[in-house]
Amino acid sequence: MNKLLNNIRLSGFALVGFLIACQPADQHTSESEVADVKTQIVEVVNPAYRDFVGEIQITGTAMPNKIVLVHAMESGYLRVIHKDIGDQVKQGELIAELDNPELNRMSDKLVARFEAKRANYERLEESYKNTPDLTPKQILDEAKAEYLAASAEVSAIQDRRGFLRVKAPFDGTITKRFVDQGALIQSGMNNSNASAIVELQQLDPIRLTIPLPESDASNINTDMDVVINFPELAGASYKAKISRTAGAMDFASKTMQVEVDLANPDGKIKSGMYAKVTIPLTSRDSVLSLPVTGQLIFQDELFLLVVKDNVVERIPLRKGLSNKDFFEVLNDNIDLNSQVIIQGKSLVKAGQSVEAVIKSNTE
Repeated sequence: MNKLLNNIRLSGFALVGFLIACQPADQHTSESEVADVKTQIVEVVNPAYRDFVGEIQITGTAMPNKIVLVHAMESGYLRVIHKDIGDQVKQGELIAELDNPELNRMSDKLVARFEAKRANYERLEESYKNTPDLTPKQILDEAKAEYLAASAEVSAIQDRRGFLRVKAPFDGTITKRFVDQGALIQSGMNNSNASAIVELQQLDPIRLTIPLPESDASNINTDMDVVINFPELAGASYKAKISRTAGAMDFASKTMQVEVDLANPDGKIKSGMYAKVTIPLTSRDSVLSLPVTGQLIFQDELFLLVVKDNVVERIPLRKGLSNKDFFEVLNDNIDLNSQVIIQGKSLVKAGQSVEAVIKSNTE
């Protein structure tokens, strides 16, 4: 009995000791975690006045000046195709020839009918001249109408037979061929699902298309100089002028299409190539500016993260001219003493306390 009581007392003391030992340990861990929390350090820069030429750098795509799927305008079977992919053609040059036996028979029938109507009209006309009393004017007029109608039918069938010879609508290069000799071809004028014979592209000049962002659309006009570089052509550089602008924004992409006509006599520029396009804008003197690393995109809008009294503020950015290094700041609430975060933007948020380290602002 005494031995049992002693074991109970020892177990109770052990439990109390365990509970006492655990309590200080938890308190000690919590204090360590609090001590590990540090103020985030960010790198900031002050705006400065600079003289620079603003520019837009954007990617464009080389497109054909003209592109068309060449269809036959009359049905028939493909008797011979004269051109294949890569061939150069001139406007009006023969690409393919079709044959349509039914159309040929119809032509022969209409020609024979036309000859009969013409002979009848000429006979009545001669009779009317010699004996007008025996040949009523009404009969002569009806014969003439039938003769002219037959003539029109012959002209129409001849046009249809001419459509069996498929010709190039403009100078260009055959880039695709869709059918082979002997294929049955449907008229592209009467059938929306008709197969094209070839694809024809005009590659001189090249039509360079540029999707200009909404923020830059108001700064662009025709005849502005551009510099174009094709990375796939060993950095080949071309100088040209803006040929045309759409003058309206695309509702889906919020971009405006800008086009540049680029001479391509040697054919080095291929349709589909990407180009780096630089568009210089108006030069400005003494522009309040910041490095491009100072801007932040949040929910498709531009912002600045500014440190004021060691607290981060997110300010909507009013941006003017820009180039690859700097951009013009139009905000009234930004001056030479503002501290704009350029490093560590992704580590902080508005309202957070930070420690700002100022970076030297050089040209």
